[in-house]
Amino acid sequence: MRYAARLASMLALTLLASSLHATPAQDDEQRFVATLQLGSSPDVHYLDANGKPVSYAAFAQQLGAGRDYSSTSDSKANTAMLRLRPPGTTTGTGRFSFGRGSAFPPFELPSLQGQSLHSSDLRGRYTLVSFFFADCAPCIAEVPVLNAFAKANGDMGFVAITYEDADTARNFLHDRGLRWPVLHDGQALIDTLGVNIYPTLMLIDPSGHVAGAAVGMAMRDGQDKQLADLTGWVQQWKKATAASSAGAHSESDKPHP
Repeated sequence: MRYAARLASMLALTLLASSLHATPAQDDEQRFVATLQLGSSPDVHYLDANGKPVSYAAFAQQLGAGRDYSSTSDSKANTAMLRLRPPGTTTGTGRFSFGRGSAFPPFELPSLQGQSLHSSDLRGRYTLVSFFFADCAPCIAEVPVLNAFAKANGDMGFVAITYEDADTARNFLHDRGLRWPVLHDGQALIDTLGVNIYPTLMLIDPSGHVAGAAVGMAMRDGQDKQLADLTGWVQQWKKATAASSAGAHSESDKPHP
Protein backbone atom coordinates (compact mmCIF):
# COMPACT_ATOMS: atom_id res chain seq x y z
CA MET A 1 0.00 0.00 0.00
CA ARG A 2 2.87 2.33 0.93
CA TYR A 3 4.47 1.68 -2.49
CA ALA A 4 1.20 2.39 -4.33
CA ALA A 5 0.75 5.65 -2.44
CA ARG A 6 4.32 6.66 -3.23
CA LEU A 7 3.80 5.82 -6.92
CA ALA A 8 0.61 7.90 -7.04
CA SER A 9 2.41 10.80 -5.40
CA MET A 10 5.29 10.59 -7.90
CA LEU A 11 2.82 10.52 -10.81
CA ALA A 12 1.01 13.58 -9.46
CA LEU A 13 4.32 15.44 -9.13
CA THR A 14 5.29 14.44 -12.68
CA LEU A 15 2.00 15.72 -14.09
CA LEU A 16 2.35 18.94 -12.10
CA ALA A 17 5.89 19.45 -13.39
CA SER A 18 4.72 18.80 -16.93
CA SER A 19 1.95 21.39 -16.64
CA LEU A 20 4.34 23.91 -15.10
CA HIS A 21 6.74 23.50 -18.04
CA ALA A 22 4.08 23.77 -20.74
CA THR A 23 4.86 26.62 -23.13
CA PRO A 24 2.34 29.39 -23.89
CA ALA A 25 1.98 27.97 -27.42
CA GLN A 26 1.14 24.53 -26.01
CA ASP A 27 -1.38 26.07 -23.64
CA ASP A 28 -2.95 27.95 -26.53
CA GLU A 29 -3.25 24.78 -28.61
CA GLN A 30 -4.74 22.87 -25.69
CA ARG A 31 -7.38 25.56 -25.23
CA PHE A 32 -8.13 25.57 -28.95
CA VAL A 33 -8.39 21.76 -29.16
CA ALA A 34 -10.74 21.80 -26.14
CA THR A 35 -13.28 23.70 -28.27
CA LEU A 36 -13.47 20.70 -30.61
CA GLN A 37 -15.12 18.73 -27.77
CA LEU A 38 -13.16 15.53 -28.28
CA GLY A 39 -11.87 13.18 -25.59
CA SER A 40 -8.52 13.28 -23.85
CA SER A 41 -5.35 13.29 -26.00
CA PRO A 42 -7.14 13.84 -29.33
CA ASP A 43 -5.35 13.43 -32.66
CA VAL A 44 -5.77 16.76 -34.49
CA HIS A 45 -4.39 17.54 -37.95
CA TYR A 46 -4.06 21.03 -39.45
CA LEU A 47 -4.03 21.78 -43.19
CA ASP A 48 -3.42 24.94 -45.18
CA ALA A 49 -5.81 26.06 -47.95
CA ASN A 50 -4.02 23.77 -50.42
CA GLY A 51 -4.59 20.74 -48.22
CA LYS A 52 -0.96 20.50 -47.09
CA PRO A 53 -0.16 19.68 -43.42
CA VAL A 54 0.95 22.62 -41.27
CA SER A 55 1.86 23.02 -37.60
CA TYR A 56 -0.60 24.43 -35.11
CA ALA A 57 1.58 27.54 -34.82
CA ALA A 58 1.31 28.23 -38.57
CA PHE A 59 -2.42 27.46 -38.48
CA ALA A 60 -3.00 29.78 -35.50
CA GLN A 61 -1.02 32.56 -37.16
CA GLN A 62 -3.42 32.48 -40.11
CA LEU A 63 -6.42 32.49 -37.79
CA GLY A 64 -4.97 35.55 -36.11
CA ALA A 65 -4.83 37.22 -39.53
CA GLY A 66 -8.58 36.67 -39.92
CA ARG A 67 -8.62 33.43 -41.90
CA ASP A 68 -11.57 31.05 -41.54
CA TYR A 69 -11.42 27.24 -41.58
CA SER A 70 -13.48 24.08 -42.00
CA SER A 71 -13.47 21.37 -39.34
CA THR A 72 -14.52 17.73 -39.39
CA SER A 73 -14.10 15.15 -36.64
CA ASP A 74 -14.84 11.61 -35.48
CA SER A 75 -15.59 11.46 -31.74
CA LYS A 76 -15.39 7.66 -31.76
CA ALA A 77 -11.81 7.74 -33.06
CA ASN A 78 -11.03 10.95 -31.09
CA THR A 79 -9.57 12.68 -34.13
CA ALA A 80 -10.19 15.86 -36.10
CA MET A 81 -8.94 17.61 -39.24
CA LEU A 82 -9.03 21.37 -39.81
CA ARG A 83 -8.35 23.09 -43.11
CA LEU A 84 -7.81 26.80 -43.72
CA ARG A 85 -10.09 28.45 -46.25
CA PRO A 86 -8.62 30.62 -49.01
CA PRO A 87 -8.07 34.28 -48.00
CA GLY A 88 -11.25 36.33 -47.92
CA THR A 89 -13.64 33.35 -47.95
CA THR A 90 -15.95 31.95 -45.27
CA THR A 91 -17.32 28.98 -47.24
CA GLY A 92 -15.70 26.33 -49.39
CA THR A 93 -11.99 25.61 -49.57
CA GLY A 94 -9.24 25.45 -52.13
CA ARG A 95 -8.82 22.79 -54.77
CA PHE A 96 -9.36 19.08 -54.20
CA SER A 97 -6.03 17.82 -52.95
CA PHE A 98 -6.47 14.35 -51.43
CA GLY A 99 -4.59 11.76 -53.46
CA ARG A 100 -3.39 8.21 -52.98
CA GLY A 101 -1.93 7.71 -49.52
CA SER A 102 -3.66 10.70 -47.91
CA ALA A 103 -5.53 9.97 -44.69
CA PHE A 104 -9.24 10.35 -45.38
CA PRO A 105 -10.59 13.09 -43.07
CA PRO A 106 -12.38 11.96 -39.92
CA PHE A 107 -16.14 12.43 -39.91
CA GLU A 108 -19.39 11.47 -38.22
CA LEU A 109 -22.43 12.16 -40.37
CA PRO A 110 -26.15 11.35 -40.08
CA SER A 111 -27.48 8.66 -42.38
CA LEU A 112 -30.97 8.31 -43.80
CA GLN A 113 -31.35 5.21 -41.64
CA GLY A 114 -31.36 7.45 -38.56
CA GLN A 115 -27.97 6.71 -37.02
CA SER A 116 -24.59 8.35 -37.52
CA LEU A 117 -21.77 6.79 -39.49
CA HIS A 118 -18.20 7.43 -38.35
CA SER A 119 -15.12 7.41 -40.56
CA SER A 120 -13.66 4.77 -38.24
CA ASP A 121 -16.60 2.49 -39.14
CA LEU A 122 -15.16 2.19 -42.67
CA ARG A 123 -11.94 0.50 -41.52
CA GLY A 124 -11.20 -3.10 -42.43
CA ARG A 125 -12.28 -3.19 -46.09
CA TYR A 126 -12.20 -1.10 -49.23
CA THR A 127 -14.97 1.49 -49.39
CA LEU A 128 -16.13 3.40 -52.45
CA VAL A 129 -17.40 6.91 -51.63
CA SER A 130 -19.47 8.99 -54.05
CA PHE A 131 -20.08 12.72 -53.52
CA PHE A 132 -23.28 13.98 -55.13
CA PHE A 133 -26.11 16.50 -54.99
CA ALA A 134 -29.70 16.06 -56.08
CA ASP A 135 -29.82 18.25 -59.20
CA CYS A 136 -26.44 17.12 -60.55
CA ALA A 137 -27.13 15.55 -63.97
CA PRO A 138 -23.93 13.42 -64.06
CA CYS A 139 -24.71 12.21 -60.50
CA ILE A 140 -28.16 11.10 -61.65
CA ALA A 141 -26.71 9.43 -64.73
CA GLU A 142 -24.24 7.33 -62.73
CA VAL A 143 -26.83 5.83 -60.34
CA PRO A 144 -27.46 2.64 -62.38
CA VAL A 145 -23.74 1.84 -62.65
CA LEU A 146 -23.20 2.54 -58.94
CA ASN A 147 -26.04 0.16 -58.10
CA ALA A 148 -24.68 -2.50 -60.46
CA PHE A 149 -21.15 -2.17 -59.08
CA ALA A 150 -22.34 -2.51 -55.47
CA LYS A 151 -24.39 -5.59 -56.36
CA ALA A 152 -21.34 -7.22 -57.97
CA ASN A 153 -18.90 -6.33 -55.15
CA GLY A 154 -20.51 -7.33 -51.89
CA ASP A 155 -17.13 -7.57 -50.13
CA MET A 156 -16.70 -3.77 -50.34
CA GLY A 157 -18.30 -0.89 -48.47
CA PHE A 158 -20.28 1.85 -50.21
CA VAL A 159 -21.42 5.27 -49.07
CA ALA A 160 -22.79 8.32 -50.90
CA ILE A 161 -22.34 11.74 -49.28
CA THR A 162 -24.16 15.00 -49.98
CA TYR A 163 -24.05 18.48 -48.46
CA GLU A 164 -27.85 18.65 -48.74
CA ASP A 165 -30.39 17.97 -45.99
CA ALA A 166 -32.12 14.69 -45.15
CA ASP A 167 -35.35 15.42 -47.06
CA THR A 168 -33.49 16.32 -50.26
CA ALA A 169 -31.28 13.24 -49.98
CA ARG A 170 -34.29 11.00 -49.27
CA ASN A 171 -36.13 12.34 -52.32
CA PHE A 172 -33.06 11.66 -54.45
CA LEU A 173 -33.04 8.02 -53.33
CA HIS A 174 -36.76 7.68 -53.97
CA ASP A 175 -36.74 9.41 -57.36
CA ARG A 176 -33.44 8.06 -58.72
CA GLY A 177 -33.35 4.59 -57.15
CA LEU A 178 -29.89 4.80 -55.56
CA ARG A 179 -29.43 1.75 -53.32
CA TRP A 180 -26.31 2.89 -51.44
CA PRO A 181 -26.23 4.08 -47.82
CA VAL A 182 -26.48 7.88 -47.95
CA LEU A 183 -25.05 10.44 -45.52
CA HIS A 184 -26.39 14.00 -45.56
CA ASP A 185 -25.36 17.44 -44.25
CA GLY A 186 -21.73 16.70 -45.12
CA GLN A 187 -20.62 20.23 -46.01
CA ALA A 188 -17.78 20.36 -43.46
CA LEU A 189 -16.25 17.13 -44.77
CA ILE A 190 -16.73 18.26 -48.38
CA ASP A 191 -15.03 21.59 -47.60
CA THR A 192 -12.11 19.87 -45.87
CA LEU A 193 -11.59 17.59 -48.86
CA GLY A 194 -11.98 20.46 -51.31
CA VAL A 195 -14.63 18.66 -53.37
CA ASN A 196 -16.15 21.17 -55.79
CA ILE A 197 -16.82 19.06 -58.90
CA TYR A 198 -19.58 16.45 -58.94
CA PRO A 199 -19.69 13.56 -58.96
CA THR A 200 -16.39 12.80 -57.24
CA LEU A 201 -15.49 9.20 -56.46
CA MET A 202 -12.96 8.17 -53.82
CA LEU A 203 -11.73 4.69 -53.00
CA ILE A 204 -10.71 4.31 -49.34
CA ASP A 205 -8.41 1.45 -48.38
CA PRO A 206 -8.91 -0.77 -45.29
CA SER A 207 -6.57 1.42 -43.21
CA GLY A 208 -8.60 4.59 -43.85
CA HIS A 209 -6.31 6.11 -46.50
CA VAL A 210 -7.19 7.24 -50.01
CA ALA A 211 -6.42 4.50 -52.54
CA GLY A 212 -7.62 6.56 -55.52
CA ALA A 213 -9.79 9.52 -56.45
CA ALA A 214 -11.62 10.56 -59.62
CA VAL A 215 -13.02 14.08 -59.92
CA GLY A 216 -15.87 14.17 -62.43
CA MET A 217 -15.00 10.67 -63.63
CA ALA A 218 -15.73 10.19 -67.34
CA MET A 219 -17.06 6.83 -68.48
CA ARG A 220 -18.12 5.45 -71.85
CA ASP A 221 -21.74 5.32 -72.98
CA GLY A 222 -23.75 2.26 -72.07
CA GLN A 223 -24.16 0.70 -68.62
CA ASP A 224 -22.07 -2.40 -69.41
CA LYS A 225 -19.13 -0.27 -70.56
CA GLN A 226 -19.54 2.08 -67.60
CA LEU A 227 -19.53 -0.85 -65.19
CA ALA A 228 -16.38 -2.18 -66.86
CA ASP A 229 -14.75 1.28 -66.59
CA LEU A 230 -15.61 1.63 -62.92
CA THR A 231 -14.53 -1.93 -62.14
CA GLY A 232 -11.22 -1.40 -63.92
CA TRP A 233 -10.63 1.88 -62.09
CA VAL A 234 -11.23 0.29 -58.68
CA GLN A 235 -9.06 -2.74 -59.47
CA GLN A 236 -6.26 -0.47 -60.72
CA TRP A 237 -6.08 1.37 -57.40
CA LYS A 238 -6.46 -1.77 -55.32
CA LYS A 239 -3.45 -3.27 -57.12
CA ALA A 240 -1.44 -0.06 -56.71
CA THR A 241 -2.25 0.01 -52.98
CA ALA A 242 -1.31 -3.65 -52.57
CA ALA A 243 1.97 -3.07 -54.42
CA SER A 244 2.83 -0.07 -52.24
CA SER A 245 2.02 -2.04 -49.11
CA ALA A 246 4.16 -4.97 -50.25
CA GLY A 247 7.04 -2.60 -51.02
CA ALA A 248 6.79 -0.98 -47.61
CA HIS A 249 6.84 -4.39 -45.91
CA SER A 250 9.87 -5.55 -47.88
CA GLU A 251 11.75 -2.36 -46.93
CA SER A 252 10.93 -2.88 -43.25
CA ASP A 253 12.13 -6.49 -43.48
CA LYS A 254 15.59 -5.49 -44.69
CA PRO A 255 18.37 -5.75 -42.09
CA HIS A 256 19.39 -2.41 -40.62
CA PRO A 257 23.07 -1.45 -40.82
